[in-house]
Amino acid sequence: MVLIATGWPILAAVHHVHVAIAMVLAVAQAVALPLAVRRPLPAIGLGLAASLGTMSAVDPDSGPWPWPVTTLIAYVLLVLVLSLRHPWRLGAAGWLAGAVVGGLGLALIPDTGLPPEMVISNVTTVASLTGGALAVGSGLQVLLASRSQLDHERQLTAEEETKRRELQQRNRIAQELHDVVAHSMSVISVQATTAPYRLPGMDEPTRGEFHSIADSSRRALTEMRGLLAILRGDDAADTTPQPTIADIPQLVITTRSSGAQVELEIDPELLPLGGVTTAGGTGVPGAASAAGDWSAVVPPASGLTAYRVVQEAISNALRHAPGAAIRVQVSVGDQIGIRIANGPPARGGFVASPGAGLGLKGIRERVSALGGTVKAGPTPEGGYTVKARLPL
Repeated sequence: MVLIATGWPILAAVHHVHVAIAMVLAVAQAVALPLAVRRPLPAIGLGLAASLGTMSAVDPDSGPWPWPVTTLIAYVLLVLVLSLRHPWRLGAAGWLAGAVVGGLGLALIPDTGLPPEMVISNVTTVASLTGGALAVGSGLQVLLASRSQLDHERQLTAEEETKRRELQQRNRIAQELHDVVAHSMSVISVQATTAPYRLPGMDEPTRGEFHSIADSSRRALTEMRGLLAILRGDDAADTTPQPTIADIPQLVITTRSSGAQVELEIDPELLPLGGVTTAGGTGVPGAASAAGDWSAVVPPASGLTAYRVVQEAISNALRHAPGAAIRVQVSVGDQIGIRIANGPPARGGFVASPGAGLGLKGIRERVSALGGTVKAGPTPEGGYTVKARLPL
């Protein structure tokens, strides 16, 4: 706007250019600047055309020629914008286009009757100023690019430092789990395994209880080792076998062996070979043979999440409602539907165990990561229900 407001009247009044032509030339010189931000080549062409038109339209005896002051300022700004926003080659192309105009002016010296030194001085001044604009713009662009790269490197360094601290924290947690929890579980496993040999005269039901405790502790140790590998960032953790939805019946069997009342209902379509459980049953006939059918229907990630949801919900029921009956329902349609409900805690000396408050949070995080939903809450009868839906 400033270039138009100044260039138009100066070209018309000082350099004796027709008012309409002066307006067109002033607008072309001004429009080339914002055009250079996104369209450098058309901007160079427009600036070159406006400069040649100005050189042809102005009266050589009216002032500086072939570059009037307003045209000189506009072209210097054009080269500056080109070198700031684009690679230096485009800025150099703009400078070269200005040199073409200057060379043409030098060639027309005999036709104008102007002193050669006046024209040479004007052309040299324009070439020097546009060259300076090219150098300043290119230098500023390099400086800004280096600062941007430096900021990016600093951000990457900060992220790597954060990851390093997280890895150190995870290693510390893994070490504590190994030293405390894993050691205690190992002691439990050894004691339960050797109890029948250390305590003679043990009846068969008691032997079965110790066998169940030893088996559960070994399973816990296996999962603990996988967890420790993940915390330590061990690459072998990805190849560690993980539970799937096919392992839910065995989970229920293990839980029943501790004396808990667990009823399991599974969609018959998941057990086409006859693996259907009934309330209070002690086994899951056909479950092992149906594992292949499960793996064909349910993706591994969804199967693992379904297993963890059931596992955590049963653990919460055993912890917060000891002695309560638990009912587990699993079905598959367009989604995996899971429902775990327990009644109120039984009376007669059972004491609820305090929890860390992370069970439901962990369930929600696992399910949300797969795009599923979780609803949990107490029932009017004093029990608790967890419902989850997972996509296939």
